[in-house]
Amino acid sequence: MTMFRLCATILWLVAAGTAVGQGATKAPAVDDAAVARAMTAAARALLESVRGDPEFSERLRSYSMEDKLLLTLDSPEREKWAYWPTERSGLSFDLMHAKHRALTHELLWLLLSNRGYHKLLNIMQLENVLQPSSGTGFPRGIEDYSVTLFGEPSDTSPWAWRFEGHHISLSITVAPGAGFTVTPTFFGADPADVTAGPLAGLRVLRVEEDLGLQLANSLTPAQLRTAVVPGTPEWNRTGGFTYPNDVPWDIVAATILRDRSDWSSWKTELQPDGIAFTDLNGAQQALLLGIVDEIFTTYRPEIADSYRASLDLEGLRFAWIGSLKKADPHYYRIQTGDFLFEFDNVQGNANHIHEVWRSRAGDFGEDLLRRHRAASH
Repeated sequence: MTMFRLCATILWLVAAGTAVGQGATKAPAVDDAAVARAMTAAARALLESVRGDPEFSERLRSYSMEDKLLLTLDSPEREKWAYWPTERSGLSFDLMHAKHRALTHELLWLLLSNRGYHKLLNIMQLENVLQPSSGTGFPRGIEDYSVTLFGEPSDTSPWAWRFEGHHISLSITVAPGAGFTVTPTFFGADPADVTAGPLAGLRVLRVEEDLGLQLANSLTPAQLRTAVVPGTPEWNRTGGFTYPNDVPWDIVAATILRDRSDWSSWKTELQPDGIAFTDLNGAQQALLLGIVDEIFTTYRPEIADSYRASLDLEGLRFAWIGSLKKADPHYYRIQTGDFLFEFDNVQGNANHIHEVWRSRAGDFGEDLLRRHRAASH
């Protein structure tokens, strides 16, 4: 193990030490009032920019930017997240003026780390690779990304917002005085490895893939017997795909091709399995923590630090399905009682990545809003 990875492991253990052995039923939330206020101010500025007299484009095309941007906190659209090309709620870039796009990027900049912001932009750039070659009938394009506010941005009342488009879905819930949450968080990349054209060599989600493969390939035969878990033939039948070892055709904790009544079934279907963090050696633990750190540091340091400190290391497990080679279909998941991260590179001849971070108790601010309501009454 390199000195860098050793230091990273030590820092992780120090930061997450309070979570070790605490169990995993409580959903974490970020308790940083300054970040929440800045986010609220940025969202309010975006909302105010679409209010007042309608723009000429709104009158000409008979729509309202405000009506598209602002929905209620209890709107059913809030949990209707989608990462595939589809029609979706919200105000999309193609309907915005330059000033609205700038305010949307300001909101994203306040939420994400430098790493996360550039990861998001690179995923959007991949639409320029797909657009001229796609013949699927799906809408494509870098302007087909939208922002939605659920409830008026407020320093006193709960509200939420989402940024979404092909291969991106970020869901943030804010409860003033109680904190905010950032799950579910989804990223994808197609192609995962760009092999031609001006973006040749770009691998947007390379860290998650490379560290996962390094960890799986570092496991001893005995460790692999524990880490490798059965595939998902029933889930694959839903998608109409068949892969060796029943590698999941897509992430399981998704809404795709699922009835709304089935959107939460992953909470019981995907119980922590595979090999325990405590059964890995130091170098392997560093690799696993490196993956989790890549997940958390998508967001600005205050957010990453909060989620890092809440992770239950004793309950952390790593499960693998599929090939140990980069160019063949492979999938892994990392779980505790509350935390779930899924990664798959299966479709498109194993050159199409999907990954999601979810919280069993905290998605869409569920636990956060429950605590906020209890404290307010």
